[in-house]
Amino acid sequence: MAKRDTVEAALREAFDRGLGKGRDPTRKEPAAGGGTRTTIRSPWLGKTCTHCGHTFRRGDAVDPAGAARDEVRHGEVCPDEETISASASSREREAFYAGVASAHPPPEGLPLVRLLPGDPRLAAPGGAGRRPSCVICGHTLRPFDEVVVCPCSPEAPLCRGAVHRDAIRTMYCFDEWQKSKIGQHCPVTSRKLT
Repeated sequence: MAKRDTVEAALREAFDRGLGKGRDPTRKEPAAGGGTRTTIRSPWLGKTCTHCGHTFRRGDAVDPAGAARDEVRHGEVCPDEETISASASSREREAFYAGVASAHPPPEGLPLVRLLPGDPRLAAPGGAGRRPSCVICGHTLRPFDEVVVCPCSPEAPLCRGAVHRDAIRTMYCFDEWQKSKIGQHCPVTSRKLT
């Protein structure tokens, strides 16, 4: 009887491992530090970190123990903590941004804003418990994200709504919004655009 229980326990464990891989087949096994990377199939993609309030994006580290309990938390450090040390402007970073912008320029005349630490659009969760986010994809805005402010009227903003247009992070929410039928309506107020 004990052998049967051992076999059943091993089968149950193998099944649970397979189920986890099936839900997120491209996820790597936990690294030495215990971290796992977020993929498009991760069940926590788009969920909010219980520590910092940022949503999980592709490539974000996650604490696998918390993910198993549905208390998802960034592994290593949260996005704001990560950028505190990087907040000082560097020539290398500026050169990198300039290179990406020249390889994949925004539409002519479209003003882009790089959200630097301290920008009010990066405010920590308030009483509502939600950080400001892209009005198209819903991911929270992070330091150094590049966005279009007031997508309906970016040349003369009427609101503080922001939409990602970030070639570095491959977040082209503004482009997708413009190409779609919903691009005929303001993503903030839903009013029809002329």
